Amino acid sequence: MSIRWILSLGIIGLLLVMAISQILLIHSFRERIEQQISSSSSELTQVVLDEARRQLIEIPLPPTPPDPLEILRDLKVPPPETLGNREEREAWRRELQQQLEQNREERQARQQEFQANQQEWQAWQQQVQQQVQQQMQQNLRIVIQRQWSPEAIRAQVEQAQQQMQLQSAAPLFREFTTYTVMLIALSTGVAMLISLWLGHRLIQPLQSLVAGFRTLQQGQLGQQIEVQGLREYRYVSAQFNQMSIRLAELAEMAEQAQQQQHLVEIGEMSRGLVHALRNPLHTLTLLMEQLGDAPDEDQRRQLLQQAEQKILHINRSLTAVLTLSCAEVDRQQQVSVSAILQDLQLEFSASPVRIELDAPTDLVLAGAEQELRAIIHTLLSNAVEASPVNGRIRIRLDAQCAELCITDQGSGLEPAIAEQLFQPHVSSKPAGAGMGLYIAQRLMQRYYQGRIVLENSEPGGCRACLFFVESKR
Repeated sequence: MSIRWILSLGIIGLLLVMAISQILLIHSFRERIEQQISSSSSELTQVVLDEARRQLIEIPLPPTPPDPLEILRDLKVPPPETLGNREEREAWRRELQQQLEQNREERQARQQEFQANQQEWQAWQQQVQQQVQQQMQQNLRIVIQRQWSPEAIRAQVEQAQQQMQLQSAAPLFREFTTYTVMLIALSTGVAMLISLWLGHRLIQPLQSLVAGFRTLQQGQLGQQIEVQGLREYRYVSAQFNQMSIRLAELAEMAEQAQQQQHLVEIGEMSRGLVHALRNPLHTLTLLMEQLGDAPDEDQRRQLLQQAEQKILHINRSLTAVLTLSCAEVDRQQQVSVSAILQDLQLEFSASPVRIELDAPTDLVLAGAEQELRAIIHTLLSNAVEASPVNGRIRIRLDAQCAELCITDQGSGLEPAIAEQLFQPHVSSKPAGAGMGLYIAQRLMQRYYQGRIVLENSEPGGCRACLFFVESKR
């Protein structure tokens, strides 16, 4: 699944959750309103019925005519079946008439009482109507006195109705507000969960990819990461793994090529060294032969000094070759360039030139002290050999720019070989082997990511500059 689809589905899911929750809330709120309206209608109907029942109870009913059978039962005369002769029946009839007459009088009294009560009820109704009319007239007078218009009365009535409706609907609105807040909180929680899930799905592969690139920056080529996540992330992870493998292969090939190039350089240096040592060894042999035939002590001492110089020359050539071919030198030492310059200044103090050192601040480099000393020694010895007697050599160290310049007052560089001085076996000196500048340049480029620049200076002489670009600490 791609990033576009996962984001679209996440947003659609969130909107669906919010829409469904809103629909459920509105449906529940509508049901509760219907229930409350039904309950209010039932209560209102019950109140109306109770009031009507109460008023009906208070209205006096007219007396109902008595049942003839009940009248006969109430009469204190014997039944006709118990009478025997005519006189008794006549007496029973007279007594019955008296009872009926008495009963009729009682009914008339009750009828008169009912009529009196009805007249009182009608009088009470008329009195109530009069009081209502008086109250209405009084209210009307108040309205007229206050100069209220019918529109104002209607507005107040509508306002009163709205207040009553709001008072009756206030609990529902409070409940609706509560449910709405709860719904918003729930929707926010769901949105946060979806965001966290999307963030996990989107960020975790990126974190793995960033960790892989950091591992590559640390030099651990060939590092592999897990291919996971969405389609785009899987593609990028697979490409990263292929790139890492390819970089490891290229690094191995480069190392092999560098080793081969290094072996080729050592072979060329060995051939040059054989050629360079041939003349000093031949000269040394001649000196040894002359030493045996020397007639006096002064001549023997002079021959021994010349032989010692040739031996030192051979030793320097062998040391340079061993230094360039050695790969197990500790180059993580903190080396002070100012200390090396002061030591070399003391070493060349017996030479017929004046060496001036300008190093206001020290420059500390990570490397091998013997290598750095050999590089600077090569440039300084060339400057001493090229300088005239009582000449001046100026050494300037710029720690901020990681730059060291040695300027002499010699004849300068010969244009014919100026561009070839850093090649092996090229030298402007008759007895030179042409390996010093070549080895110094190779050491600077191979182990210190720097370079050596030679140029003519004004008004005369040569300037040799060392640029330590990336090795400054």
